[in-house]
Amino acid sequence: MNPGQLRVVTDEARRGSRDIAARRLVEWLTTLMIDNSTARPSWSDESLQQTDIAGRGDFARVVASRIDSCVNGQSSTVFGLVGPWGGGKTTLLKEVISRLSNWKSVWFSPWSVSDAESITAEFVSALSEAFPKSKSVKDKLSQYSRFGTPLLKLIPVIGDAASSVAKEAISDLAKRPSWHSEFGELSGEIAEQGVRVLVIVDDVDRLDGEELRALLRVVRLLGRFTNVHYLLAYDQATIESALRSTGADGESSEFMEKIVQYPFEVPPVPMVVRRRWSRAILDSISPSGEPADGLHQEHREELIKILASGLETPRAANRLREQMHSLSELISAAEVDAFDFTALTWLRITHHRLWDDIRLNPETYLSWNENDSEDGQQRRIERVDSLVSRGHAQPARDAVQYLFRPMSVMDVLAGRQGRMQKARYFDRYFQVGLADDDVSERKTQVALAELAKGMAESPDIAYLKAIILGDDPERSALALDIASSQRRLSPTTSLEILGCVEDIRSEIRSIGKSHPFRLSAAERWLSREIFLSLETNLVPEQALIARFGYEFLTASAYSMMRTVGQDRDQVKRLYAGVARRWISEVCNEPLASTLCRPELLPMTSFCVWIVELEDHKGFLSRDIFDAERLIDVAARYVSFNEWVGTGVEYEVVFREEEFRFAVAGTDIKGLSAGLPHAPDEPDYQVSDRSNRDLTEAQRRDFAIRQLHALLG
Repeated sequence: MNPGQLRVVTDEARRGSRDIAARRLVEWLTTLMIDNSTARPSWSDESLQQTDIAGRGDFARVVASRIDSCVNGQSSTVFGLVGPWGGGKTTLLKEVISRLSNWKSVWFSPWSVSDAESITAEFVSALSEAFPKSKSVKDKLSQYSRFGTPLLKLIPVIGDAASSVAKEAISDLAKRPSWHSEFGELSGEIAEQGVRVLVIVDDVDRLDGEELRALLRVVRLLGRFTNVHYLLAYDQATIESALRSTGADGESSEFMEKIVQYPFEVPPVPMVVRRRWSRAILDSISPSGEPADGLHQEHREELIKILASGLETPRAANRLREQMHSLSELISAAEVDAFDFTALTWLRITHHRLWDDIRLNPETYLSWNENDSEDGQQRRIERVDSLVSRGHAQPARDAVQYLFRPMSVMDVLAGRQGRMQKARYFDRYFQVGLADDDVSERKTQVALAELAKGMAESPDIAYLKAIILGDDPERSALALDIASSQRRLSPTTSLEILGCVEDIRSEIRSIGKSHPFRLSAAERWLSREIFLSLETNLVPEQALIARFGYEFLTASAYSMMRTVGQDRDQVKRLYAGVARRWISEVCNEPLASTLCRPELLPMTSFCVWIVELEDHKGFLSRDIFDAERLIDVAARYVSFNEWVGTGVEYEVVFREEEFRFAVAGTDIKGLSAGLPHAPDEPDYQVSDRSNRDLTEAQRRDFAIRQLHALLG
């Protein structure tokens, strides 16, 4: 849509003609889709008229020169063009033909028919095309085809009989004067035409064993007319496998040497050409300039080297290119790494058994460890090799290593997201999409970016909130983990992010505690945003205290030290003001109010161990003037240790360091005379408890025992 068209649509929408505007927009989008669909036609595996691979033009010239050396009147000769499937043999055939002058070329396609009789008929039909103006030759060829099927059954192809096939076959044929005279007369008339004929037989390796035997019988004897020569194109390994499948004895490769007098091996594609193919494929899904990061570029170059080793033929490169082009939209939607997906797609196309083994056995590949023993590494190599049925195994090994080797620090810095080696993304590479219960990292990233810019609402923000506050607690926890992970490296926050996470925490708390892991994930994220708020002075310290309370602020400081390894000195610097404000508050309120504060113990511990406010020791001592008050304070420092094994057990403990800090300066010894006596044994369980429930009387009893012990 050009600027003028866009203005028309915009003006119509503003005037209220939204239906017209929408219709124009749909028409433009439809046109765009049609344009895009025709911009790049689908690959059809059609051969080229001329090779585009360096050096092959000279090769075609040499082959054509050798064929052209067959003089008029020469007996039949068989040439071979040998190369792997997809290696460009058909293109070379066309180029060879284009370089021949004074030749009549006809194409014989034995794989287009299904039995020996049809192969003979197809051969006669193809040869007839070489003599369009000679009705006599055509008629004789038609008569000659009568002998094809029964004669094929007499001629041996491979094994011991093949070594003397000419003598034995001719001897048998001598008993059939009608055929002999027919053959001689036809061969003579073909020679009289003065035309050198080249019968091109492409895709010989498409035939099964029996069809191949029939074709070779035709070429070996039935079609050996003067001036009629053959150019067969085939893959040697496939031909040998087909011949062995018929139960033939002897070496099938030796037999082909007797059939084909001049085999020409198609030159391998130069490595530089294969590197160009590989680079073009990667550039089509991830342009080399995006990003220009050096580490990312190193990963690209490593994959180009692997692909170049594995893409041995033009067809292999075209198949991979077409697959990546066709799936590019799904790759983007699946949010997987484009390089990894390319490597895996190459494995699927080229080594499907290996690809299938990866799909079915993720634990084997995800547990990759470069520090494995030599035996372990050897077993891994043997497993890959056993699943590679064709081509070289080394590129497959390299591709598997590329996908699953452990990430180094440098790999992380390359910035590649959604790697296959992470269990979270593994299935996406086979689904080629996001599962319904998965979470989009891309939408999450967009939502966070919008919040960071000050947007309070958007479709992506709504998407993220809907998942976090939805009915699926596991998906909610996953979304929270993704969001907090993406925020982990951010140096700043925003009022919108802080408010959003605060609202999420409140909503989750109102849902209930049936899924504590969801609340825990939300609070870890909120702790990070509070830390950034303090660090950047986004929200005044006092405002944060009013919004979140001392207890959660203290917990957020511990969370930052525990989960992200935040430096203790930095936490001390940022949270010292919070601790001082708290002590200032408790010093200006009655002791009874202080003892009711739920954050009394954690805040005292925070002052002792984290911010180290030595100048505020004894902040409770001013109001402790008798044993009863001493016991009340001590009871607030009774707590629990939690032990996790096969179950969870609790032990009642006294936080002596925190207590001494709070009452420093109090004459505990002078007040001890008023302490009541405690029985020898408590009437409640101190260790191996199943819960944290203590009555107030039990708490006071334990505190009295600890005070006696302090004076002990």
